[in-house]
Amino acid sequence: MADEKTGKKPGEEGGSGTEKDAESGEAGGRGHYHRLLYTCWNDHASNYVHGNWRWFTCWRCGALNYM
Repeated sequence: MADEKTGKKPGEEGGSGTEKDAESGEAGGRGHYHRLLYTCWNDHASNYVHGNWRWFTCWRCGALNYM
């Protein structure tokens, strides 16, 4: 683990969390996919993330969070 580079994205699927759920206002359920609400371990900000992600970065502080 000491040889690993820092700042490298994990191999699993993930991405940047968002402050608000952008798809919540969509009528009729078109393009619907599940979003989950997770809390950042670092600053306790709420982050909306995709249901199939294994990690996300906090929208507020940028901390890497595993789920």
